[in-house]
Amino acid sequence: MANIIRHVDRWERYSTAPTLLLQHDDQGWEFREMEYGAGGSWDHFTARLHVASHLDLIRQRIGPASAPFMPVPPSAAISAPGDHLAGSWEGAGRAQHVLISPGFVAAAVGKDVGADAVARRRFARIRDVDQRDAIIYHLMNTLALEIRGKNPQGSVFMQTLVTALVHHVLENAVLAPAGRKKGGLSPRQLRLVLDLIDARLSGRPSLVEFAELLDVSTRYFCRAFRISTGASPHQFILRRRVELARGLIEAGRMSLSEVAIAAGFVDHAQMTATFRKVLNLSPSHFRNSETPTN
Repeated sequence: MANIIRHVDRWERYSTAPTLLLQHDDQGWEFREMEYGAGGSWDHFTARLHVASHLDLIRQRIGPASAPFMPVPPSAAISAPGDHLAGSWEGAGRAQHVLISPGFVAAAVGKDVGADAVARRRFARIRDVDQRDAIIYHLMNTLALEIRGKNPQGSVFMQTLVTALVHHVLENAVLAPAGRKKGGLSPRQLRLVLDLIDARLSGRPSLVEFAELLDVSTRYFCRAFRISTGASPHQFILRRRVELARGLIEAGRMSLSEVAIAAGFVDHAQMTATFRKVLNLSPSHFRNSETPTN
């Protein structure tokens, strides 16, 4: 999925521009809640995994102008990077959108995946509303509530919601079993640790900090953390730094040297070495043509 299309290739056209009601940008994903006018058309190229949930009844036409408008109840749509979407609508309405970068998708499932792994879906124009529509609606509505409330549950909670969306829209993705693995950290302990990792990612978090947070020994913490995540604390933090750096590179607003420091690497050289070790690719592989190089 990472190599299908770059952000610079993304374009979007609406005959009637929608109103942005709510927006949140995070590392690797973006949330939008939009209000659409009483009618118009759209024509755009999808650069990221795109999950949409329409909240109001509208009428929609797909294809040529000779095609009829059909009623579309509140439902969900899914498109993959590289998809070209075009059509028209009648009737004002609101919709929520989550756009997820290839880097976030790869981190969520543990590897890069192709667009063919996405379970594409259109709004319920010629199909019935089903359970998948309801699941997507509830996940995205929870995201909207969290964003409106200024994210009281923390960034890991919203990342978990978006990760659930990713797994839901990939054909062969399976969520890891919930609960506590024998000998591992409890869900509450793991969340505390992940929150601390995210808060200290650009710095140098120590094993002592994590152990003191949970009131356990460093030896116990390292063993339990590995059981819960499948990686040592050091390996896990490196992967999170790579995930953060990849998102910053794909966003295209910083030079690679600036990305390295922001993601907690000592310098550009260390970031490059870590990327090659974790992803077998250099950081510049994920840079679009508009990203500064120095």
